[in-house]
Amino acid sequence: MARGISGTSQVTVFPLLHRWSELHTAPMGRCIVAYASTGEGGGEAVIGVIPRPDLVDGTPTLMDVAARHAPSGYGPQGPNAFGSWLTCLGWSARVTPKPGQLAVPSAAWELDLHQTVRNLQPQGTTAKSVYGHHTVHVGHLMLTDPALMAEAERVLDTTSLSVMEQLQPA
Repeated sequence: MARGISGTSQVTVFPLLHRWSELHTAPMGRCIVAYASTGEGGGEAVIGVIPRPDLVDGTPTLMDVAARHAPSGYGPQGPNAFGSWLTCLGWSARVTPKPGQLAVPSAAWELDLHQTVRNLQPQGTTAKSVYGHHTVHVGHLMLTDPALMAEAERVLDTTSLSVMEQLQPA
C-alpha cells in the first residue's frame, strides 16, 4: 500500500507528451502532470500525474519517464538525476506557462506517493537544492476540490497537439 502526503499550495497543471515514436507508427503517450510544493518555505517539490486511465499510457510512472529521457545535466543516471529533471519539468511549466495550462494560486491536494528523493544537488556544484527544492515527492496527484480536479482532467482538451503528434498518421 502506497503512502500519501497532502498539503495546500500553488498548483500548476500541464500536459506532457512523454512517449513518442520517431517513426510515427505508435500512439503517443500523453498525460497530465501537477506541480506543487510543501515543507518549510516550499523546499519540497511535489510532482504527480493526474490519473487519466482513458488515455493511451495516460498514467505513467514519472520516475520511469525521467529515466527514458536520460537527463544528463544532473549527474549520473539515477534517483538524483531523475528527481532533479522532474523538479525542472514542474518548475519550468510554472515559470513559462503555455496556453491551456491550469494555474491555481492555492489548492488542497493529495499525493499517492511512489518515491521521494532527498538532498537534490545539481552536478558539479555545491548547491543544496534544485530550483529551490531540496526534496522531490513523486506519484499520482489528486486535487481535493472536485471542480478543480475536473478542470485539471480537461487540460489536454484545451491543449493543441505537439509537432510530434501532428506528424503522426491519422
